[in-house]
Amino acid sequence: MSGADATQTAPAGARRPDASMTLLTEMLERPLDPAYARVAGRRVAAGLPASAGQRSLLLIVSVVLIGLVVGSASATLRGNATSRSQARVELARQIEAARESRDARAAKAASLSAEVAERGAAVLGADSAARARQMAVLSFATGAEPVKGPGLVVTLDDAPSASGTGTNGEPRANTRAEDGVVRARDLQIIVNSLWAAGAEAIMVNGQRLTSTSAIRFAGQAVLVNYRPLVRPYVISAIGDPASLPSRFAEGPGGTYAATLKGSFGIVVETATSSDLHLPGAASVQVRLAEAWDPQSNGPTPSSPSPSGGSS
Repeated sequence: MSGADATQTAPAGARRPDASMTLLTEMLERPLDPAYARVAGRRVAAGLPASAGQRSLLLIVSVVLIGLVVGSASATLRGNATSRSQARVELARQIEAARESRDARAAKAASLSAEVAERGAAVLGADSAARARQMAVLSFATGAEPVKGPGLVVTLDDAPSASGTGTNGEPRANTRAEDGVVRARDLQIIVNSLWAAGAEAIMVNGQRLTSTSAIRFAGQAVLVNYRPLVRPYVISAIGDPASLPSRFAEGPGGTYAATLKGSFGIVVETATSSDLHLPGAASVQVRLAEAWDPQSNGPTPSSPSPSGGSS
């Protein structure tokens, strides 16, 4: 029944509930356009199908094509997943093999170090105490021995906004938008100032510094002893607690740190400590070696020969 028929049969003065939705009512009650309905009626009266299209054939072809596409995509994804799984297994195997090799080499290095210490003590004999003191002094100078004592701790961190305006008197050569970021040059200046102020041993984020240590940068990363560091950068320096803080603050390092903090917003904090623990440098290697003569308690007359390592 059409909307017009329903309106005619409605009681006088009554209003259909869907009278305000004429378009929706027409679509639901007469989905086929009247012109198409008349053409379909004439075809049916003539004994022909109501539709002259090939929708059934097109539907079958479309379904087949869609199935082929979906099947091909599924097979491709399954193959990629298998390849990724195999690559993941191989990578895990290589990591495990490298870990086992590293553990084995670390154990061997520890065993050889113990053997070297044992043979050294046997060779020194009666002069072991004096030689031990001499070796301790050399190990301390080269950074090979862990040390502890009072000192100063300087902490550097990027500015909260990682940007600063700078001033005309700023110590950096090139002013950029990232002036609030701590750079390798900043650590170099602070560390060298601590050495000049009387520091006896220095460590940066767990990396012990020696006379051949390098503070460098690779992109945005800061490297110490070729190890990348993560901010904040904590510089621990062992030295005389009565003179080291004041000499550092009054020297070029204190001025530079104040400029970083005031002009660029970099976080700079200094604090004294009565008990700092600095590990020994793991990368110290022998560059030159001399044969020791136990009879004369000194080096042999032969010239020293390179050991092939690098400090």
